[in-house]
Amino acid sequence: MIRTLRPGSRCYRGNLHTHTTVSDGRKPPDEAVRWYREQGYDFVALTDHWKPAANVHDDGILVVPGVEFDGVDPELGSYHIVGLDITTSPERGALVGPDTIVSYIADQGGLAVLCHPYWCGMTSWAVGRVEGVFALEVFNSTCEVHIAKGLSSVHWDDNLAAGKRLWGLAVDDTHWGRHDYGGGWVMVQADELSIPALREALLAGRFYASTGPDIFDFAVDGGRAYAHTSDAARISFLCDAHRGSCLYPEGGAVITEGEYTVPEEATYVRLEVTDSQGRKAWSNPLYLR
Repeated sequence: MIRTLRPGSRCYRGNLHTHTTVSDGRKPPDEAVRWYREQGYDFVALTDHWKPAANVHDDGILVVPGVEFDGVDPELGSYHIVGLDITTSPERGALVGPDTIVSYIADQGGLAVLCHPYWCGMTSWAVGRVEGVFALEVFNSTCEVHIAKGLSSVHWDDNLAAGKRLWGLAVDDTHWGRHDYGGGWVMVQADELSIPALREALLAGRFYASTGPDIFDFAVDGGRAYAHTSDAARISFLCDAHRGSCLYPEGGAVITEGEYTVPEEATYVRLEVTDSQGRKAWSNPLYLR
């Protein structure tokens, strides 16, 4: 059996891309962190542009340090990369090129995420040329709210089909202007609420991304994919190219379980859940080879 989620295990809710007045956000770090705590989040990453938010602590929520870097590459175009669990940054523009930025994040012991490729104007080819990131943002709330380019699932599928292994995050990337805060998050099955445990779970893909629905189980056993979710209007299994299936309620208002026989030619399968309000959740892909 192949699965990343462990049925019945505790999930911690968190946002991994947040801005404050340290860069171009409209809330100071302590107010931003408090907002997430009051909304029931378990953790939040502060990821201001080229500058870490120092010494932010709140007894009711885990604060993950981070930084967002950006640049323009002659071949790849505009790109943004978040470094999670890092507390230092050089001056803006001191790191040139995505490879240099990813190397810097790794040298600081952090995890690198490719941010909102659709918003950046990156092609799927450009995404595939960025090495060393463990995940991309499949959904970014502020990019959706501002210019309707928050969903990067095509970039994700194109690269998965090409053999690149990437997990998918949903984030809000809030700047506290328009109502972008709380628009996307991850649910992480970590052994405890600590930065080391979150890191381990994130790297292993033991999480799902969401703007509303929940994923309770997703597995492949003997060529059969199975899903158990919160109330959904559609449960979708996505594979390479034209392969996949969408399931809808039959004789009822919602669907909460589904099965799909995965074609032998498929190299991966992932789950997408849509509820009656159009909100979505994304599993990480299960790699079949």
